[in-house]
Amino acid sequence: MTTDALRPRQRFSGDGWSVDVHDDGGLETYTLRGEFDLAVSAQLADALPADPGARRVVLDMSETGDCDSSCLQVLLRLTGRLREAGGRLAIVTTVPAVLRPIERLGLGDVMPLHPSVAAVRAAWEEP
Repeated sequence: MTTDALRPRQRFSGDGWSVDVHDDGGLETYTLRGEFDLAVSAQLADALPADPGARRVVLDMSETGDCDSSCLQVLLRLTGRLREAGGRLAIVTTVPAVLRPIERLGLGDVMPLHPSVAAVRAAWEEP
């Protein structure tokens, strides 16, 4: 049974991808599923907050099969807007196709990677 808090507030989808948005106890969580490439990048940008403010945003990409450089740019722009407003962003994944580009490009400091939402919470609760 899914609690109301975990039910998606919004759902965005296309051919081979979807984004569900829900509040997870003070974390605005975007669950990305499927393949994210150039054909999807504009739609992904529309699914993410244009003016996120000082929110704490988690991108759960544990069900993402691919995230190419065009979609990474969308995520980097979101990260920049969050940081400017005093917000934070973290990515949840253990998927090599998502981990590798972020690690190889040295983006882990900007878009921290975590294996679970619980790990994000623990990291953000540290002083």
